[in-house]
Amino acid sequence: MAMAKKPKGTGKQRKKKRASVGRRRRSIGRALGVLALRIIILGIIGLAGLSAYFYVQASSELEQWLQGVNRPVNPSNIYAAPMVLRVGERIAPEHIIDYLRRASYVELDERRKRDEGAYRLSGRELDIIPGRTTVAGERRRFPSVRIRFDRRKRRIEQIIDVDHQQPVEQCQLEPLLISTITRPIGRPAARVERGIRYPITYHQIPPHLVNAVVAVEDRAFFEHTGINPLAILRALWHNLRRGETVEGGSTITQQLVKNILLGSERSYRRKLREAFLALALERRLTKEEIFARYANTIYMGYRGGLSIYGLGAAAREYFNKDISQIELHEAALLAAMIHRPSYYLREEHRREALGRRNDILDTMVRLGMITRQEAEKAKRAPLGLHFRPRPGDVSIDTPYFVDYVQEAIARLLPGADLADGGYRIYTTLDVDVQRAAAIAVAEGLAVVDRLLRQRHRSIPPGTVQGALVAIDAHSGHILAMVGGRSYSQSQFNRVTDAYRQPGSAIKPFVYAAALSSGFHQEHPITLATTYVDEPRTFEDGYAPENFGGKYLERPVTVREALTRSLNVVTMALAEDTGYGQIAGLIGRCGLPKPPVNPSIALGTAEVTPLELASAYTVFVQGGERSEPVAIQWITNEHGRLLRRLNGERHRVVSPQVAYLVLSVLQDVIRAPYGTAHAAAQLGDIPIAGKTGTSQRSDAWFVGLTPSLVTVVWVGFDDNTPLHLTGSRAALPIWISFMRRLERSRPDLLAGEFELPDGIIERPIDPTTGMLATIRCPQVRLELFMEGREVTEFCRLHPGPPLEQQAPSVEGEPPPPRPGHRTRPRRVTRPGESSPSPS
Repeated sequence: MAMAKKPKGTGKQRKKKRASVGRRRRSIGRALGVLALRIIILGIIGLAGLSAYFYVQASSELEQWLQGVNRPVNPSNIYAAPMVLRVGERIAPEHIIDYLRRASYVELDERRKRDEGAYRLSGRELDIIPGRTTVAGERRRFPSVRIRFDRRKRRIEQIIDVDHQQPVEQCQLEPLLISTITRPIGRPAARVERGIRYPITYHQIPPHLVNAVVAVEDRAFFEHTGINPLAILRALWHNLRRGETVEGGSTITQQLVKNILLGSERSYRRKLREAFLALALERRLTKEEIFARYANTIYMGYRGGLSIYGLGAAAREYFNKDISQIELHEAALLAAMIHRPSYYLREEHRREALGRRNDILDTMVRLGMITRQEAEKAKRAPLGLHFRPRPGDVSIDTPYFVDYVQEAIARLLPGADLADGGYRIYTTLDVDVQRAAAIAVAEGLAVVDRLLRQRHRSIPPGTVQGALVAIDAHSGHILAMVGGRSYSQSQFNRVTDAYRQPGSAIKPFVYAAALSSGFHQEHPITLATTYVDEPRTFEDGYAPENFGGKYLERPVTVREALTRSLNVVTMALAEDTGYGQIAGLIGRCGLPKPPVNPSIALGTAEVTPLELASAYTVFVQGGERSEPVAIQWITNEHGRLLRRLNGERHRVVSPQVAYLVLSVLQDVIRAPYGTAHAAAQLGDIPIAGKTGTSQRSDAWFVGLTPSLVTVVWVGFDDNTPLHLTGSRAALPIWISFMRRLERSRPDLLAGEFELPDGIIERPIDPTTGMLATIRCPQVRLELFMEGREVTEFCRLHPGPPLEQQAPSVEGEPPPPRPGHRTRPRRVTRPGESSPSPS
């Protein structure tokens, strides 16, 4: 049997072979390890280099930004008109202090910077020291003053100009800021924005507000170097789990960088830039500087067409307080609003806002920032948040006016960069008048909503619109402008841009043209001229009707026709005057010149409320029209005057014609049959006015005082029929407006309408318009231009002339002479009621 072959090699050889393979493997492993180490080292070096590159790039970008923000920030500020105080004025020091606080003044003991305005009340004396921002060259635009009150502190007894150490009769206080025009800080290429900002320093912020923000936004803010790695890893994990970028993990420093440099894009690339910029920023600014910049740039909501930026602005707008006065419970709510301002500003989310506030208070307790007792006390405090803009908040109720001002500036300073030019624009807007106007419109339109509901109109509440503009009749200064119901809902300014038919509100200009020219030199048209009020057809078959289709079917004087706003008589008067004459006068009043046709007399040509207000100044200003003015003066950032604007005046009619029409417009309110007699409830205030209704779509009222012209319009933007007259929809708003001015600005309602020379008074019979005899059963004292008075005696009641016994302006006519048997008669003056002639 053959034996098996032995395998080649011995066990020793096999061991050698295995050892050799092991050595080769270890050699390869060592080589791979070395390679890996080299790769890691190169990676670290590359990463370090890349990080250094990004850091240098971030530092450079940050340096450019800091050079921009560290120079004086030059937004343009738009101010209201200065508050004027006069010796003898009834006003309490508390009212003035409230105004000063709204103008960012602080008590003198609390002033930390000389730039701040300050005040001090000591006994009966109130010292007011404006800030340095009001200095123009070496002179204060608003000097320091001392106001001394009477013993009851209800009236100004003396005003002393402290800068010049002399008593003065009146002084101006620094005006309120109503808007700031700027670009986002550090972003010169960004679009211009309009908002509310009240820049603050770190030392103005109460410590509990700093703690509340830190507790919510970045608990390690005062320890980290700009980024919080743990927070970033946590956010990264959450984002990877959800498959999208939903959480940031940003520090306050990173949020500041995002707000001012990077925008709101969510991506890892942006996050990387943000981290490097934050690291660089921490090396350049202190923690206090970073927090202050953050507090000034965060978005805190939107109101009335204006963005609210910063904690300072939020404190004022939502709590009506200076930032230094914010209490603990308010601080917690402000901190809650940083991420969801729009959500917590809704009244329906009141409970959620309260819950979030209390959660933050608990967090502050856990972090040792406040005690449990302080937290519980703060939780018991009411929310205190003004969920909606309050009517009359000047910064909220002025966006329509600010739009108009910006358009005016573009014409006055073409090419000016308002966002970075540092301009100070001092406007004509009176904060008290604006507040009264805003509240009157808001409340008046709510009443109109109810009237429409009562008529079962299927119109959603809040749809009907309104507008009000009030201008100083003498200077043309626009004191108040409410361009619509809500700027946030509609930015269309109905005061300046809504062309609507004025209806009967145009009639005073028709009558002014008639009284100016007349249709026959021997028989000029006067307020005593009579027309029969009855249906009639005019040129080209035009057959207008009186309102409601009602006619008096008797002769009426020109005065009564305008007082009652009779369409047919107005048309007859226009026909006698000449349509061309009327069109010319309307054009000279600053209104769009209407087509020369019969409808010109009934207000079918469209006008804006502002144009109509300017036109009506003719009757208060002795026949001259005052151009509307919105800006008083403009200065540069150093206070140097660039432009001063004065309103222009244009002669339209004689002072006598203007006064005659004005006297009838007073009757519109005083006479029981006047279309605006409801305004007689205002009592002894010298007022006049005219209603207007056009195609049942537009309701108008124009109200006049010796110094103020106000136009109110109510209607729908799409010309939906309103089915309410001017006396029902617009007049009540004006009455409410006047009531409020009685309390806040009685000086605007004081005085009397000025009677020019050349006006005489004669007793007439209103049935015939002729001079009255002692047999006339009704006698009215009528006004005439001297030389154009009626000279013919009443033919309907012949007898001895009453003129021989005519009463003076103040007295009543004496009884008839003995022997004359007459019917009883009553003498009435313009505006008084007289029974209808038989």
